[in-house]
Amino acid sequence: MRIPRLRLFYGWWVVIAGALAHAVTTGLGYFGLSAYFPSLEREFGWSRTAISGAFSLARVESGLIGPAEGLLTDKLGPRRVILIGVGLSVLGFLLLSTVNSLPMLYAVMILGIVLGSSLGFFVPVSVVVATLFQERRGLAFGIFRMGPGLSGVLMPLVGWSIVFWGWRMTAAASAFVLLVVGLALARIVGRSQRLQESRTDDIADAPSLTADLRVKPGTQNSDHPIPQVEFTLKEALGSFAFWMLAIATGLRHMVTEGISVHFVVMLVDRGWSQELASSMLGISNLVSVPARLGFGWLGDLLDKRGLMVGLLIALGIAALFMGWFPEARVFLPSMVIYSLTYGGLASLQESIRADYFGTRHFASIQGFSRLITTCGSFLGPLAAGYLYDLTRSYTLAFSLFSGVSLLATLCMLLARPPVAHNGSRS
Repeated sequence: MRIPRLRLFYGWWVVIAGALAHAVTTGLGYFGLSAYFPSLEREFGWSRTAISGAFSLARVESGLIGPAEGLLTDKLGPRRVILIGVGLSVLGFLLLSTVNSLPMLYAVMILGIVLGSSLGFFVPVSVVVATLFQERRGLAFGIFRMGPGLSGVLMPLVGWSIVFWGWRMTAAASAFVLLVVGLALARIVGRSQRLQESRTDDIADAPSLTADLRVKPGTQNSDHPIPQVEFTLKEALGSFAFWMLAIATGLRHMVTEGISVHFVVMLVDRGWSQELASSMLGISNLVSVPARLGFGWLGDLLDKRGLMVGLLIALGIAALFMGWFPEARVFLPSMVIYSLTYGGLASLQESIRADYFGTRHFASIQGFSRLITTCGSFLGPLAAGYLYDLTRSYTLAFSLFSGVSLLATLCMLLARPPVAHNGSRS
């Protein structure tokens, strides 16, 4: 008797490749940049507010062009946008290795690294994942969003590389790594698009386990069916849920962006070595991995909004304790809670948006959402830097982040699923 060969739906290869690429770009071009903070401050004597401004403005720029990124992805397709983003991020890191002034740092961060990372490794892959998956969308995004958590493996390497070889050499080496990873991702995404367009997916006769992993419109794998919704961009912008969800996400980003940018330098202030502080940021990211996967899976079974409300409350408590208690016996458990909540929220925010508004115009809707969420990404690092320069402590900044988390909780409670009109819900 011939045993049928189990073949995995190609969409899962996109998810896995996207997660690994996301890990690399996050480890080098997002969390990893915070490891450059002490070196830039020490070499150039810039204030923390000034350095934080580069991180904040880069986030703002990424959000301001969010609508353009979404429209560009819809027009050119994910693969081409990935290639454009990879080129920008590689060029950005090469130029970072030559930075000698504050304006140049701002330009490199804004026009190169952050813009390229967003274009090349996040927006187009999110669109592909949202489109390929429906019933297991939460799990798919949970796996994809494991990438930033897995970036924790790179954090100690970035810190050690800066200490032993210098921050300029580290930046140049990062450019080469991103080039290799980015080209591989573009190839995998391109193949998935060709298979999808030509309908040559050869898994139709695969065993039921694999078939269940595929997108099957009109079928459900749980006792709680997910209605298929397809909002236009105009309809989404006209809904109360869009704004509440975007504001809640923006406030969450204010907290997590502020903490991640100042994490290493805060621990250095508290007496930790730069290598150990960078390693702790890496450990924090690794701790978030099971939460990204676990809450992505739970999001397919339970109410995503309720899960996010609980996570936001826990995030506020963790931020408060991290700021007020530098002792390891309190800080470390608080960091673990922070990491788990951060990971869970990251895995749910795209999947709930796709559930609310559909996938047909997902790139554009996500892009416009980032106009709102980026305000938080801008304010978080800048507020923490300003309050530190004012008080020479991060206590007040983390207290602010705790309050912001509770405000995000309120917005999330109000972000009920939108009521579709004109046949948007099929």
